[in-house]
Amino acid sequence: MKILIFRTFPSILDPKSYNSQEVGLARAFVRAGHPCDVAYYGGSGPARQEELEVPGSDRTVTLHWLPGRNFFKNGIFWGHQELLSRYDLIQVTEYDQLESWRLYRFWKGCPVTVYHGPYASEFTRGYNLKCRVFDLLFNSPKKNARVTAFAKSRLAEEFLRGKGFQKVSAVGVGLDPAALAAPYTPEARQETARQKELTLLYIGVLEERRSIPLLFETLAKVRQSCPEARLILVGRGEKEYVESCFARARELGVWDAVEYHEKVPQSQVYQLYNRANFFLLPTRYEIFGMVLLEAMYFGLPALSSWNGGSSVLIRDGVDGFILPEFDPAAYAGKILELAGDPQRQIQMGEAAHQRIQAEFLWDGIAAEMLKQYEPLVKNSES
Repeated sequence: MKILIFRTFPSILDPKSYNSQEVGLARAFVRAGHPCDVAYYGGSGPARQEELEVPGSDRTVTLHWLPGRNFFKNGIFWGHQELLSRYDLIQVTEYDQLESWRLYRFWKGCPVTVYHGPYASEFTRGYNLKCRVFDLLFNSPKKNARVTAFAKSRLAEEFLRGKGFQKVSAVGVGLDPAALAAPYTPEARQETARQKELTLLYIGVLEERRSIPLLFETLAKVRQSCPEARLILVGRGEKEYVESCFARARELGVWDAVEYHEKVPQSQVYQLYNRANFFLLPTRYEIFGMVLLEAMYFGLPALSSWNGGSSVLIRDGVDGFILPEFDPAAYAGKILELAGDPQRQIQMGEAAHQRIQAEFLWDGIAAEMLKQYEPLVKNSES
């Protein structure tokens, strides 16, 4: 079976970045014995190709950069019919992209499936509006019932079901350990858990939906019982918002306990995971959150809100905590609970790593997809 992953969203990506989802999944399909290529939006330039190696295989993944235009955040493509006809199955991104819709609704050459991440929330008003317009003009729930779809989270699965997709399952997003700068080392986790100093970690954009002041408020409450506690904060944001957050940290008297980095090279990020006791992601909206996936892979118990990533990754109380309220006292309470029990902290971190290892590497996600892809292709050929 020859598969094409078609990223129809009109943005130009760096496919060699460590967390390129399309490349990670394509390589996993190839390792499973199924040739797979990726089609990307290439902007106004001519069509071109690029070859990428596949670790663990002597085959390659071909990247097809297709000419197109950005029409209100929709990729409009042309001249790719012959390319599409070479494949036995096409996987497109996002149900509401016009090119995705055109293919899963009208393409007759082979089965077309959807891999979707976004969902509606109060922080996605623009996306909510776009979907309302798309649904009014194009959506056909009865026809969507025949389309096989995969969601990046349970929230995205519920969202797709609300659009008429019935053959949909949440598989999450994968990690490629080969792309990481260092492997998981349980000895580092055990050493950190037993240290007197307690370290909290946040990595990501500094913006309102991520509830950055809550991090400082949590730190302040933790330091009432654990004065040596510290927070490592990594990320950038709009100047006005960042300054207001830092002002809140100074107001709380915890700024001196914050180690702030605008950016850390990817080759050094694993060192932060190894230094930290807990990973915090109190976000009000998250399609998935690769940092949450990485933190759990490196054995960190994660404390997060209910969002896309946490809905499929965290088993509450087993490998992390999902806190329904944005309450610093609740976050601090869970942190102090584990801080006083290093062995449980180690066990939760190991459970987090094992969960990612078992269910959220790209090879595992590709295997789950192939269970549905193989009969789809077989039925289309009969």
